[in-house]
Amino acid sequence: MAQTINVAELIDTQKIGGFQLRVFLLCAAVLFVDGFDVQSITYVAFTISQDWGLARGALGPTFSAGLFGVMLGALLLAPLADRVGRQRVIVYSCVAFGIGTLLTVWVGSMTELLVLRFFTGLGLGSALPNAIGLASEYAPKRRRATVVTFVGSGISLGAIGAGIAAAQLISTQGWRAVFVVGGILPLLLAAALARGLPESLRFAALLPQKREEARRLLRKLRPNLDIAADAHIASGDAEGGKATVADLFKEQRGATTVLIWTAFFMSLLNVYLAINWLPTSLSASGFTATQAAGMTSLYHVGGVAGTYALGLLMDRFGPHRMQMFAMLVGVVGLYLFATVAGMTQSTTVAVLMLAGFGVVGGQVGVNALASMTYPVAIRSTGLGWALGVGRVGSIVGPTIGGLMLATATNARSVYLVCIVPALIGIAAVALLQRQANRATAPARAVHVN
Repeated sequence: MAQTINVAELIDTQKIGGFQLRVFLLCAAVLFVDGFDVQSITYVAFTISQDWGLARGALGPTFSAGLFGVMLGALLLAPLADRVGRQRVIVYSCVAFGIGTLLTVWVGSMTELLVLRFFTGLGLGSALPNAIGLASEYAPKRRRATVVTFVGSGISLGAIGAGIAAAQLISTQGWRAVFVVGGILPLLLAAALARGLPESLRFAALLPQKREEARRLLRKLRPNLDIAADAHIASGDAEGGKATVADLFKEQRGATTVLIWTAFFMSLLNVYLAINWLPTSLSASGFTATQAAGMTSLYHVGGVAGTYALGLLMDRFGPHRMQMFAMLVGVVGLYLFATVAGMTQSTTVAVLMLAGFGVVGGQVGVNALASMTYPVAIRSTGLGWALGVGRVGSIVGPTIGGLMLATATNARSVYLVCIVPALIGIAAVALLQRQANRATAPARAVHVN
C-alpha cells in the first residue's frame, strides 16, 4: 500500500520547530504593521483637527470610512485565500495598504483623507484573517490558542509602535511623518514575505494542483521524515479550494456562526469606540497631545498583557471561559475610566491598562475562538466573514463615540456606552460554549461506554 501522511496529525503530534516559528513571527509582523496603520489615524486625529480647523469629533466619518474598507476587505478579499492560498493574499494585502498609507502623506482635505483611508482599509481587512489563519494551521492543536493569541498580539504591538512614532514625530516632523513610517514598513515586509512566508501546508495538501508544494513544505516541516515517491499527503480536512459563505452554515454550523458574528460585532464595536477617541478624550481632559499618545500606548500595553495571559490560560482552562473573563475585566476598566473623577495621570494609566487587558485581549481571544471553530477548507472564509461582520460594529462604535463626544461635557462619559455590547458579547460566548459542549457530548459518551 502507498504511504499516507496525515498533515493535521503530524502537526498536532510533533513539537514546534524553527520552520513553524518563522511562520508565526512573520504572521505576527503582518499584524504589527496592520495594527500600526489601523491605529495611526487615531493618534494624529487631534493634531489634524487643529491643523485643518475642524470641530472635535469631525473626523468620525474618516474613521468609519477606513473601517468600512476594512470590513469589505475582510468580507470580499480575505475569502479568496480559501481558493488561491494564504501567502499570496497576505503579500498583496501588505502592498495595497502600504501604498495607501504612504499616499496619505499628500492629502490636503478631509474628503481626500476619507477616500484614501477607505482604500487602505481594503488591504488591511484581508491581511489580518489570513495571517491568523495561516499561523493557526501550522500550530499543534494543544498550543493553538497560545500561538494565535501570540500572533494576534502583533496588532497591539503595532498600535503601541504607532503611538511611540506619533509621540516622537508629531512635535518635530508633523503628523504626516507618521504615515511615512506606516507606509514604508508594510512595503518592506511584503518583500520579505514574498521570499520567506510559506503557504499553509494543510491548505496545500487539500488541492491536487498544490501536491508538489505540499511535499516541499512537508520536508521543511519535518526534514528527517522519509517520504516515499508515491506517498499520499492528506490534509486531514475536507476538500478545499471551493469555500463559500454558505459553508459557514452547513453541517450544523449555523447557530455557531451567528454567535461568533455576534461576539465579533460587540467586541469590535468596543475596541474601536474605545481606541479611536481615546487620545481625543484624554486631550479634552487636560492632557497634552504627547501625554495622550503615551497613555494610549500604555492602554495597548495592557492589551498585549491580556493577549499573552489569555492565550496561555485558554489552552489550560478552556477558551470560552477565559474569553468571558477577559471581556468582564474590560467592562470593569471602562466603567472606572468613565465614572471616576479626579484621577491622576498614573491612576488613569492603570485603569486604561486594565481596560486594554480585557477589551484588546478579548478581541484577540475571539479571533482564537473562530480559528479553532472552522476547518481548514473554510477557515479564511470563516475568519474573514466574522471579522467583516465585526467591522460593522467597528464602524458603529466610532460613529456613536463621535456624536456623543461632540456634545458631552465630560469626554470620558462616552465610555459608559461600551458596557452594554460587552455584556451581549459575554452572553454570545457563553452560548458558544454551550454549543461546543453539545457537539462533543456524544463523543464523550461513546468513549466512556
